[in-house]
Amino acid sequence: MKKIFPDKILFLFFLSTLSFTNTLLSETPNDIGERIIQTKKFTYWIDPNSTVPIESVLKTGEFKTITEDFVNFGFLKGTLWLRLDPRDFPDPIKYPLLLIQAHNIDSVELFHKNDGKSYVVSKSGHNQPVFQREIPHRNFVFRIGHEKETILIAIRSEISLQFALVFTNQRNLQREDYITQWIYGLFFGSLGIIILYNLAIAFFVRDRNYFYYIGYVLFFGLGQLSLLGFWGYFFVPDSYFWKRIGIPVFFSICLFFFVLFTSNFLKLKARIPKVARFYHVLGIFSLLNAAVALFGGISQSSIGVSWLSVLICISLLIVLVWGIWKRLRSFYYFAVAFVLLLITCIVYGLLKFGILPSNPFLEEMLFPIASLADITLFAFALADRIQLLRQEKDMALAQVTSLRRERKISRDILMQSLPKTIPDVKNLQIQIYILPMKDVGGDFYEFFSPNPYEIGIVLCDVSGHGIPASLISAMGKVAFTTQKDNISSPKQVLEGMNRVLYGNCNPQYVTASYVYLNTSTKVWRFGRAGHPSAYLQRASGEIIKVHPKGKIIGVFPEIQIEETTYRVEPKDRILILSDGVLESFNPEGKMYGESGLLEFLRTNREIPNHLFKGKLIQDLESFSKTEIKEWDDDLTFIFLELV
Repeated sequence: MKKIFPDKILFLFFLSTLSFTNTLLSETPNDIGERIIQTKKFTYWIDPNSTVPIESVLKTGEFKTITEDFVNFGFLKGTLWLRLDPRDFPDPIKYPLLLIQAHNIDSVELFHKNDGKSYVVSKSGHNQPVFQREIPHRNFVFRIGHEKETILIAIRSEISLQFALVFTNQRNLQREDYITQWIYGLFFGSLGIIILYNLAIAFFVRDRNYFYYIGYVLFFGLGQLSLLGFWGYFFVPDSYFWKRIGIPVFFSICLFFFVLFTSNFLKLKARIPKVARFYHVLGIFSLLNAAVALFGGISQSSIGVSWLSVLICISLLIVLVWGIWKRLRSFYYFAVAFVLLLITCIVYGLLKFGILPSNPFLEEMLFPIASLADITLFAFALADRIQLLRQEKDMALAQVTSLRRERKISRDILMQSLPKTIPDVKNLQIQIYILPMKDVGGDFYEFFSPNPYEIGIVLCDVSGHGIPASLISAMGKVAFTTQKDNISSPKQVLEGMNRVLYGNCNPQYVTASYVYLNTSTKVWRFGRAGHPSAYLQRASGEIIKVHPKGKIIGVFPEIQIEETTYRVEPKDRILILSDGVLESFNPEGKMYGESGLLEFLRTNREIPNHLFKGKLIQDLESFSKTEIKEWDDDLTFIFLELV
């Protein structure tokens, strides 16, 4: 069964309810029986400096006709004066209330005369506490009907100014409030459920996209509460400061989270780094814009929100076109949401220009509807992202399982190719330890003993790990078998192996140590090709570090190997090893190193040969505080003692 997200159910239910309510509120363009839009009956004049007193307004002002039912004065400087002649008053019994249908006006003052001499003023707006107004409401409502002369309305606001002037009555006002608040309750309830639903997912999946998305939805909802007047009416009815800053502050922070969400979700840092940096700059400017509002720059911050929105939309359009051209799946949801928002802007413009019939409810709800659809689409995008991540994880897990299986096979092949027995050389005891890294390692060794008194031992370390290292190890063993005629010369063995492996190792290489020992003549020869030193410990306890010169194998056509010869006696010990022994670290980051190895050799000079291997492993585990099987590098050493 196909999964249905709660976001989708809420959105569909919201749209069906909205359709029913819109039918109730739009019987005719201007009149539903108990309300009448009278905006066009008013005339207006703008006092740019707010210096003309009320007594001189009618004489000074050049009033102009209003041509739209829902007017938009933008970011207005000064005072907007509205005038209505008593002859244009509707029936005062049927329509006793004047509703200024706007939510974000700093100051509204209605001036009228009762006795023909002095003006009486009724005040409203953000600077007037809600419950000290003549009629408490999220809009601005005045009682009208007893005026005998022209009324004047003075409006001042630092925020973009759009409104309609409606005559209505108490019964209709309450009815509209009931319906619209019910619808808005569903709208904001849907946002709340979306936030809680995605918050739960965010803590489960630990994906920062969800946290950015939640921040975007949360502050978008708070911005809509401010824009529609509910923030000031329900939450801060007595705070002039918080009522004024709600729109610029909340929408600025909303844009901050949106650009972070967009950049991170679309992976712009990896795909289009310059755009990602540009979005981060926009995010910083969004926070600075919120700070401007908090410090009193309401008008500047409101303008900043508008410009930031334009920049984000233009850049996002370019990014989405690029992403769709590249056929990137994650861009499709953003593209659909953006097109929906673009269509909304076009419809809103047609309403403003009068091409489509004006409807105050649609004017108010158009962007919330579109935004809820966008938010829902983004929720689907996040759900789709989680599904993609789950599929990628399953595929990666399958690949890892397959790779581990292949590595195990390669490891088994490598381990099986190592010598099964240790040659029986007279007067010599041999201890060997090898532990490949995880599944496959690059260390290997090989013996050649032509008679009971001679032995040649090569210990190699292939750079890197995994299957390539295993294959080169196999080639190294073959290369060693071609040098059996040169067993007594480390120089000839290592130089000969280089000639065989040169050109077959790229981009890897091989380091090697070679030991030749004759227990009859007591001769020990040693050569190295980029490998760690060998250590000769005399019966007296003296330790000699043996470090002849020699380059790595497989990189250069020819190499020069220096070999060192020592005479050895009974009870002398020889240790050759890979770098995994020396390069072990403890939790504090200190390396075991040569100093740790020398200290071990001095301390354990007298332990029997057969206990040496276990004692060294125990010392390494004690130093690193980690079991050897958990190490990240191969560990190999060969210990020889003459008897």
